[in-house]
Amino acid sequence: MRTYKIRIFQASVLGALLWFVPVALLSFTACDNMRPDISITVKSDYNSIIEAVSSANRSLAEKLQLIEAAVASGFADEQAAQDLLRQAISSLSGTLAQKLAAVEAAVSSQTADLETKLGLIEAAVAAGFANEADQQALIQKALESLGESVTEKLASVENAINSKTASLEMKLALIEAAVKEGLADEIAMRELLLQAVQTLSGTMTERLEAIEKAMESSAASLSAKLDLIETAVKNRLADSNNVLKLMNQALAALTGTVEEKQEAIKKAVQDQTSALEIKLALIEAAVSGGFADSEAQQELLHQAVLALKGTAEEKLAAITTAISSQSTTLSAKLDLIETAVKEGFADSNAKAALIKTALASLNGNVNDKLAAISTAIANQTDSLSTKLELIQAALQDSLASANEALGLIGTALSTSLQDGVDAIVAELDSIDTALSSKVSAAITSILNAISGQPDYSSVLAAIQKAVESLKTKTLNGHEYVEMGDGLKWATMNLGATAPYEYGDYFAWGETAPYYEPGHAYDNPCSSWKSGKEYGYSLSSYFDNETDIYGEGKKTVLDIEDDAARANWKSSWRMPTKAEWEWLLNTDNCTWEWTESYQGSGVIGVIVTSKVTGYEGNQLFLPVAYIRFSEILITEILQDTRNLYIGAYWSSALQNGIYNNGSMLLLLADKNDSTYRTYSMDSSMRSWGLTIRPVSE
Repeated sequence: MRTYKIRIFQASVLGALLWFVPVALLSFTACDNMRPDISITVKSDYNSIIEAVSSANRSLAEKLQLIEAAVASGFADEQAAQDLLRQAISSLSGTLAQKLAAVEAAVSSQTADLETKLGLIEAAVAAGFANEADQQALIQKALESLGESVTEKLASVENAINSKTASLEMKLALIEAAVKEGLADEIAMRELLLQAVQTLSGTMTERLEAIEKAMESSAASLSAKLDLIETAVKNRLADSNNVLKLMNQALAALTGTVEEKQEAIKKAVQDQTSALEIKLALIEAAVSGGFADSEAQQELLHQAVLALKGTAEEKLAAITTAISSQSTTLSAKLDLIETAVKEGFADSNAKAALIKTALASLNGNVNDKLAAISTAIANQTDSLSTKLELIQAALQDSLASANEALGLIGTALSTSLQDGVDAIVAELDSIDTALSSKVSAAITSILNAISGQPDYSSVLAAIQKAVESLKTKTLNGHEYVEMGDGLKWATMNLGATAPYEYGDYFAWGETAPYYEPGHAYDNPCSSWKSGKEYGYSLSSYFDNETDIYGEGKKTVLDIEDDAARANWKSSWRMPTKAEWEWLLNTDNCTWEWTESYQGSGVIGVIVTSKVTGYEGNQLFLPVAYIRFSEILITEILQDTRNLYIGAYWSSALQNGIYNNGSMLLLLADKNDSTYRTYSMDSSMRSWGLTIRPVSE
């Protein structure tokens, strides 16, 4: 008997003419696995195999054996095998129930390997002979037909997973069934998923499309799909931009009633195999897809956190990892952070750290990050305290300017008004994390503005107005506030970086301090500039130069001798005596002493405008001491009279008196809160005083 070997050049030519061969006898003989002997005569082409697969005289099990033998002998590749399996399915006769019974008998037999049976099941589903429930049952029967030990069964599963015959969705269903049957634990499941992903061929786009197809099928549960997404992300087949899309596709593939879909989501969240960041993405997709409202969202987050394994430290680490991922939005991460705090996995310090981590995970430029922060602040599922802590963190990390932070505070308050003003105040009082002075002061001002408003729209309008009035304006990079006198008053002293800092000290008419940079205002100067070795004294001040200011001479500084203009440029200058006196006029402003401005520990005066249109605008003038020689004059006065003393230069000499400059003097008794004064006075021009710049 002569035997002619036939090979198929391409899978797509099934049923097409191949090589012309003489009549021959092709024999496939079973070995030790109880397979029936099959003998096929190939007359002229591959159609003989197709005819055998399509024959009604052979059982489906025999056809599977024939297809396997054809593949093993090189007569058919994997794609051709799929075509043959579909042909075998289409040849079935009888009712749907009878056809399904035939498929069930074939997958239950021990005459074909698991890979071929998976292909048969997939073909049966495609032909409409089996639905989702039937498919799961068939896969289970295919696993049960494996007559070897657990190790050998797992090896059979692994072989099927590594093949390229079955689709990814079918492999996913097989892995899930293997776990249910106890053939694979969590570690083995992860390895099988990895192998399934690695069998994908084609470009990155084509591989991602295969994963998307698996999401859209009903071949596996939602939990299994989450595990597949996680594996795809770890293997860089899906990035953060793809995760939510894949989640939405998986949710869209859910069948049944709304309640059944919600139960599937809950089950996936409670499952302990998927990482927390993947579950977080699922919950976010469930909310956006209408499967969960805010209350259900909180319950799902609660379930996800409860599903965490390990010690408290390990659970917090898992939460931190989820917050660090880029698979979900900032809003979803804030929800998770709040849940972690409620469940006791994070205290106030850990909460602040998690918020910092969430900000660090943001993609894009500063504008992109600020947009994400704005979206999170507008979200109504997070508490006001969490939003305020987020704003503070954004301010500290330079992701939001002071003005942008104010706008975010207004948004946070507006979105929280559904709970009422009293509830907002109560929540603010319960904040554990100490808010920065800027955020704290802004909240206080806004709450003062909205208290007593008659209705919701009035409260919103008051918030908007208060926020706008609090927003800082700048001139040449320096912040200012308008008090109603037509001037722009700097919000801090010359040389300071915050309103409560004292800044630098200047002799009247000098444009630079006498000491070297880096010497703090509250320490004696130990390093004077060359020629200023005597500190803020007449010896340093005159410095062998002719004094042009004095009695009978100039009484107002020339602009080139103005320290504010020299240092801040633009139109900044020192205030005149009259401009200080305008602020002192109680018809224009109120003056209120504070022992610790915005929690800074700095004593000083808060000046508040009463002018129509500028009501509530404020300046803070710290009692910044006076410097003489190498010590602070205040230190002497505190020892003798327990006084705090501070002074601010004006641009004028006091009545033209030689050596004296006009200044605003601030006095406060250290031990007597009733002794607080502020007035215009004069000072030795050589002494070091602070400067508060102004501009038209």
